[in-house]
Amino acid sequence: MAELVGVAREEAEGRGGDFSHRQSGGWESVANDVGFWYEWHWDEVKEELEGQAEQHNLSWESVEAVVQAAFEETFRSSFG
Repeated sequence: MAELVGVAREEAEGRGGDFSHRQSGGWESVANDVGFWYEWHWDEVKEELEGQAEQHNLSWESVEAVVQAAFEETFRSSFG
């Protein structure tokens, strides 16, 4: 599970700090909406992490809450 948490934090850090992406392509109206971007990115990362959990013989349901909390905490602190 520690590996999944690490991957979640790494993804969150990179995605949370990508302010230039949020400013491009007409996203200005939600550029600073951390909740919107958290949900957007979590949906993408969740799919990747579900597969990784299975590869480690872990049920996603048993690790999802911990992994999601790590992602959210890091994403929100990196958002900017």
